[in-house]
Amino acid sequence: MHPGLLLASSTLCFLWGLWLFFSKKQYNAGVWALCLAALLLRLYMALVDPFLHDWDERFHALVAKNMIVEPFRPMLRVNPILPYDFTAWCCNHIWVHKQPLFLWQMALSMKVFGVNEWALRLPSVILSSLMTYWTYRIALIWTKDQATAFLAALLSTFSYYQLELTAGYLSLDHNDLVFTTYVTAGIWAFAEYTQKPGMRWALVAGICTGLAILVKWLTALVIFGGAGLYLLSQRDQWNNWRFYKHWLSAFALALVIMAPWQLYILQSFPKESAWEYTYNFKHITERLGAFTAGDPLYYLKYLNEHFGILLLPFLVFGMLLVLLSKKYERRYNLPMLGMAGVFYLFFSLVVETQMPAFTYPVAAVILVLIAAGLEPCIRLVVESCKPNLQLAIRAVLLVLVALASLQPAQLRSNHSRANPARQAKIHNTQIFKNLDQTIAADVVVFNCKSFEDTELMFYQKNNAYHWYPTEPQLDSLLANGHKIAAFQSHTNQGLPEYMTNNPRVRVIQQEMK
Repeated sequence: MHPGLLLASSTLCFLWGLWLFFSKKQYNAGVWALCLAALLLRLYMALVDPFLHDWDERFHALVAKNMIVEPFRPMLRVNPILPYDFTAWCCNHIWVHKQPLFLWQMALSMKVFGVNEWALRLPSVILSSLMTYWTYRIALIWTKDQATAFLAALLSTFSYYQLELTAGYLSLDHNDLVFTTYVTAGIWAFAEYTQKPGMRWALVAGICTGLAILVKWLTALVIFGGAGLYLLSQRDQWNNWRFYKHWLSAFALALVIMAPWQLYILQSFPKESAWEYTYNFKHITERLGAFTAGDPLYYLKYLNEHFGILLLPFLVFGMLLVLLSKKYERRYNLPMLGMAGVFYLFFSLVVETQMPAFTYPVAAVILVLIAAGLEPCIRLVVESCKPNLQLAIRAVLLVLVALASLQPAQLRSNHSRANPARQAKIHNTQIFKNLDQTIAADVVVFNCKSFEDTELMFYQKNNAYHWYPTEPQLDSLLANGHKIAAFQSHTNQGLPEYMTNNPRVRVIQQEMK
């Protein structure tokens, strides 16, 4: 489907959902129309950039591609012919830098739909679209108000941050977004459990927690923290042994889901897995890589990018309302605010390495609070108008809210054709996609731009390296029968004479940008 048609269809579904929800009072139908709008909008975002983004989509994409053939042997570079540092997740062989579930999802999608950018982004498209419904249900259970719940779902539908993670544009891309969706699903299951206490919903929460751990790591256990805080706030439940049985069973199920992979990689890849577990813990104790802000307000400052600066005043107002108003279900205040608060405090004050999306998994709670603060203001404006104009006024206001969440000016800037870096990515990607027309699959390609060797290996079967080998390494490779090609000198990477003057090295004349 043409991207423009997807965008137009998403807009129509959004307006259709407004009409069903507020005019016809068909609440479920209206929310599912909104979910369809979310799906179409995310499909558009999956198509907007015809290349792999730098950090870290290209690495995730290559590992997922290799998992199509060997799902239980995660590899970045399948055939390393030069020495490598097994601790360098950007350039190594066995790749256990991330948990595997989101990679398996991408691998399955590409096995069905082919190896391309759209297919690898499809699992994020689907799961973040479902997050719209889960956010609606969380909001409805907490606030007991249909309009507020719809508004929370709308904010999720048009979330700038979710859309850019779906597109792979923002750091950690599908890993962070899929983790957020599973955590949101777990919070939803917990909320449903409180409405209909029973083993089923507790086990759903356990499944979601286990899956979330298999995407990122143990911060998914915040779902059980929410259940514990709920129990703490309900004194009449302290002697309810069924509650303990349900949630201990859920915890056991989460362990059953996440533990086998941990045991497997410790047995199969002991050196790599031991390093990665140590490295993961270092995120708490050390400031790693470029993420060294050391600012306790870091994540509060990121609320702007996560949710939109125009909506932040309503977050404060909404928090005051849920704490002070008797209109809302106060029994949810401690677990919901507690989960969000623990996330923000832990990553702000305890964890030394700071990365933009670390606090985003509790986004659903923040979206509900924004909606709780915004809906009374919308209702005040709507009810001050003539009855025959109220639906139209509400629709206009909700469109404005959608735009505030969407941040369209920033989206246009990020994906503008006038962006020279983006145009260079498109140019180089086209070279990679067409390379099989001139270079055989058994040729090793050198002198890609930094880290773009991962992109070439994603689109083609060739082994590839950024930069080039030393002269002794080149001689050894040729002596061992390897066929060698290299991109001509480009940007800041000049090809050395021992390669340009070697008749056994084919110089690719297409210019990298």
